Amino acid sequence: MTLKPYDPEMLDQFALRLLDLAAILRQMAHRSRESPVSDLALHDKKACEWIANLERWARKSLADLEMQILEARARQRAISHPE
Repeated sequence: MTLKPYDPEMLDQFALRLLDLAAILRQMAHRSRESPVSDLALHDKKACEWIANLERWARKSLADLEMQILEARARQRAISHPE
């Protein structure tokens, strides 16, 4: 597994990719509602596993970010208020 640094722009690009996927699924839902195809059979096991893993990854990444923010603020306070 490769640890890759992400800046805010890269996070936005990642989020936009996810939104593009969501838009495709929403389009499929809309199209199936307006057509005679109301029951679309999909192999979703792997996709559901990937989504669950992605959700866990996102929650852990957010927790890591929050910890880095707290540490950076503590360092800043220590620098600005030396004892």
